[in-house]
Formats: sequence, structure tokens, C-alpha cells
Amino acid sequence: MASVNLEQIERVAEIIKKMPDGEHGMNFYSFPGKDDKEVVASDMYPALNHPQAVNFFFFTSLHNFGFWYGDDCGYVEPIYGTVNCKHVKGAELLFKVCKKQLDFDDQFDNNQSVFEPARLAEIKPKELAEIFSDDNGPIPFPNFEERFRMTRSYGKWFRHFGKYTASPQAILNVANKSSRSLDTFLTIMRQVAGYNEDQFEKRQLLLAMELANRPEKFLKVNDPESWKPIVDYHLMRVSLRLGLVDVSEFERNILAKREWSSGSKEAEIRGWTWTAVKDLIDKSGKPMSFVDHILWKARKYCPEMEKPDCPKCVFYEVCEKNIELFQPVFRTTAY
Repeated sequence: MASVNLEQIERVAEIIKKMPDGEHGMNFYSFPGKDDKEVVASDMYPALNHPQAVNFFFFTSLHNFGFWYGDDCGYVEPIYGTVNCKHVKGAELLFKVCKKQLDFDDQFDNNQSVFEPARLAEIKPKELAEIFSDDNGPIPFPNFEERFRMTRSYGKWFRHFGKYTASPQAILNVANKSSRSLDTFLTIMRQVAGYNEDQFEKRQLLLAMELANRPEKFLKVNDPESWKPIVDYHLMRVSLRLGLVDVSEFERNILAKREWSSGSKEAEIRGWTWTAVKDLIDKSGKPMSFVDHILWKARKYCPEMEKPDCPKCVFYEVCEKNIELFQPVFRTTAY
């Protein structure tokens, strides 16, 4: 049985509480460079006020899951790709190949992008594979058929609803007119095909953060209390290694060997991770975006494949250093 380690949550929350304010996650447009000079990530994200920006983020969030390979025994390695001669993985790979597609569409008519739901409703497997292509051709996703099914279902969903939910922008228009914009946005997104299968709403919340944090403020959040933890496998791994979530010796052995987990065990660990992160938010007094970003940054020194560089981690003094532990290995479209 997994459980939350309340004493460890208190220790980690104290570290977070003492951190200076201002760390509120990425803006999905640029990064701070040398001397905090803004560096626009033009190879990853749409230009400001791009007419397809909202559709782009809805599509990339739909596909922000499952960037790893497994075999009969368990986890093997992350999915890597090469874009413009740069070796990248995970969400960075996803954003870069989709941005290449957006740039290609812009050569013709950026109002007829492949990211329009109407186009996605009729997309063919070859066309989807072309979007998910790096310098060497289509990326061999292990669950491509599932991605294709979700893409078609997502596109068709918008056909069957009225003017208030007829497009991603229409959903935002409804949310932004609401007295509880984030809650309204999440309520609608729970119905959207492809987004409606995860009880923890990881991709909906990530999409909301992208839209809210962009310089254009596509989603104008007026109910910050509606933010909830965004739990993916990176946060599960960090939480297990930090000691925020405890597991049995039997489960520790499975996680350490990176063997396949059951759906019920994955859901249990993910649920306790969600609770642990929520407790960190409450006890530290910091907003969700702050805590999420700090934990997300922790993966830089506690990665999947390389040896952790513990002394560089902000949690070094309080971490239980369960560095042999790994996230549950379970194939899902939830994260």
C-alpha cells in the first residue's frame, strides 16, 4: 500500500515556503536567457497573437503523453528525436515538430492550419505521422494508433455541439465570460473527446496553464482557487524519491527494477502524489504554479536515465534520496 508521508511533506513545504516569490512557471513563448534577457522560443511555440495559437495548444496538450518506450519487462528509455539537428525528447520534441508543421502551414494560409478541429476530424494516419516527424522522418510512437483515434475523435467532437463549444476559441470565450473562468474551462474540457478519460485532468490543467501563462492571456483566470496539481510521471518520480509518497517493499522492488505496474497500482501512486502536492501547496502557502514549477525543475537534477545530481537540487537537505525509485511503468494516455 502507498501512503503520504506527512512528516516529509512538512519538511519539504518549509523549504518551499522560504523560497522567494516570482516563480510561476513557463510562459510557453520565451525563456529567460543570460542576464534574464528574454529568449523567444520560436522553434517551439507560436508567435504572439498567431491566429492558430489556441488550436496549436489544444492539439499539443491532447498529445502530451507517453513519450517513452517499453519492452516485455518494463521501461526502456524516453523517446528521442532530432529537430533542426538538435537532439530532444518528451514535450520539447512534441512542441518542436508541431511548430515545424505550423510554420509549414503558414506558407500557404494560416487560417487553414492542420490544427483546425475540422481538419483533424478527417485526418489520415499518414498526415498525422507527417506532423509527428523529425529530421529523420515519422517518430515511431509505440501507441500511434491510439493517438490517431484520439485525434479524429477530438476533431469530430466539435462538429456535434453548438456555437458556444464549436471551436477551442469558443470554449475560451465562454470560460472568460464566466465568474469562475478556470472552473468553467475545466468543466467543459471534461466533455471534450480525447481529454475526457483522466480523473486527475493532467492535460486539461496543463492546457489551462499554457493558455493562462501565455503573454496574450488566452485564458483569463479569475478563480485561482480552482487550480489543482498537475501530476505526470516526472512528479510521481520526484515525489517517490523525495519521500513524499511511501510504498511497500514489494512495490519498491518493482519500481526500482522499472518493471510494468498494474493500472490499479499506478492510479494509487498517482492519487497519493496528487494529495502530497496539494498538501505542499496548502502548507507552503505558495500558489499551484509555483509549487508545480519547483517540482518540475527538480527533475533536471533527478532525471530518468542519468544518475541524480543531488547536491544541486533545492531539496538536497531534506530529500530522503530514494534515487533507485522510478515512476510506475504503465502505458496510459493520461500523461
